[in-house]
Amino acid sequence: MKIKEQVNSQKIYEFKITNGTILSIKQQNDSLNHGTTIWDSSIITARYMQHLLRSSNDSLNDKKCIELGSGCGLLGLVMCSMGLQTTLTDLEYVVINILRDNVKYNLCILNQQRKENSCLLNAQVKVLDWTITQLQPPEFTPPYDYIVATDCIYSLDLIHHFVRCINELANEKSIIFCGLERRDPLVTETFVNACKNGFNVVKIPEKRLRKIISKDLDNDISNVNVEIYRLKKKNH
Repeated sequence: MKIKEQVNSQKIYEFKITNGTILSIKQQNDSLNHGTTIWDSSIITARYMQHLLRSSNDSLNDKKCIELGSGCGLLGLVMCSMGLQTTLTDLEYVVINILRDNVKYNLCILNQQRKENSCLLNAQVKVLDWTITQLQPPEFTPPYDYIVATDCIYSLDLIHHFVRCINELANEKSIIFCGLERRDPLVTETFVNACKNGFNVVKIPEKRLRKIISKDLDNDISNVNVEIYRLKKKNH
């Protein structure tokens, strides 16, 4: 995984997935919109989810995944590469400027690498502002088997909207993973406590997380203070 090249304001980030295929993710580092840059939490959560799904005995081909705040699309593309029917979402600006092109290009690469007679991978890109939008069919079809998000919670005013959104997307069987950098302890703790009202919340142990990512990631990335939380809706 490395920054391969820079063309004008765009950088290409390379991420090797399980079968050796290289995802090439464009980002715009000069943008004022944080959704067009790949953050460390996305890299580490993508690596963790790849490890977790690879070791799972469950078939993923009939499972649905949705990513909130996909940004450049790294995590959602990794979920798709594991066989999940994946929907990547973000604000319209991000979708138009970076996300749609990244998904289109890398989905083509992923499917070219599929073995003969294998089912084609499926990924969709949709505009979603989860601070104002109700997630209704046919555009969105809850419940989703996997819901993933990274760095969506960076201020207190986002917490209520995010928790409402994942509550609408999930049922008791859904598995939710939220990765974030602990920049503001108050925001992180408020988010975790808000989730506990309707979800069982487990923080992935730091020791386990570092053991997984240290095998694959550069030292400067593995030392970043990223946390991953696993949520499941409580039975009522």
